[in-house]
Amino acid sequence: MIVRLLDTGTHGAAMNMAIDEALLLLCDEKPKVTLRFYGWARPTLSLGYFQSVHEIDLEECERRGFDWVRRPTGGRAVLHDYELTYSVIAPIEVLGESIAQSHEKISRALAVGLEKLGLHAEFTQSRASVKEVSAACFAVPAAVELTVGGKKVIGSAQVRTKGSLLQHGSIPITIDFDALAAVLKIAQPDLLRKKAAGLAEFLGYEPSLDALKDALRQGFAEFFQVELQASELSHEEYALAEKLCTEKYATRAWNWGGKSKSEQAL
Repeated sequence: MIVRLLDTGTHGAAMNMAIDEALLLLCDEKPKVTLRFYGWARPTLSLGYFQSVHEIDLEECERRGFDWVRRPTGGRAVLHDYELTYSVIAPIEVLGESIAQSHEKISRALAVGLEKLGLHAEFTQSRASVKEVSAACFAVPAAVELTVGGKKVIGSAQVRTKGSLLQHGSIPITIDFDALAAVLKIAQPDLLRKKAAGLAEFLGYEPSLDALKDALRQGFAEFFQVELQASELSHEEYALAEKLCTEKYATRAWNWGGKSKSEQAL
């Protein structure tokens, strides 16, 4: 099987989410498996679909020059800064009928990629208690998310249509815990430091984005036994992404939790 590899570079928050959703919606019409890598034009706080805007400090985001956007996926808030963001878009039947099955397979592929950098990642061994619930994604590792040395190193979330799935996630190289705590109104940044880490903390150096991409490409190809073929967004995909960006992800209605003009049932 050939998997399409997209490296879409750096975009603004709204466009990044719009591209992911465009790939998901068009996967229903033209089924294919896509692995996408991307970055953010400026530090961005992404909220889970069901999160309240009142969990974040919008004035602090503005003061720091951070962008923010609501994701189409669930989960908790993520501060995207010095990281690589990935997304996987595929027909549901390819990766497993349940969210847990598909999430585990993608996590195992990511783990093989991290091994290429010399990092041994494992699934989290414990569930968060009620007292540990936080607005921050990296404060609460899920059962099929990856940890190194007991700290969460990749935060992922998923959404599905009837026939396809989108899973995207943050792979931080470093984490600005003080900034994350400030925008999420968390009084003690040290609590986050105990639960999460960027890859550089374990490697002892900051890997380049190209090195990280190459390791993950190898991991996906090896785990799924597929060939990755570099490609670009089609005209149809880009046109739909621009429409979703303008009419959905860049709107107050969507980001504040309402229904946008072009929102489609996922």
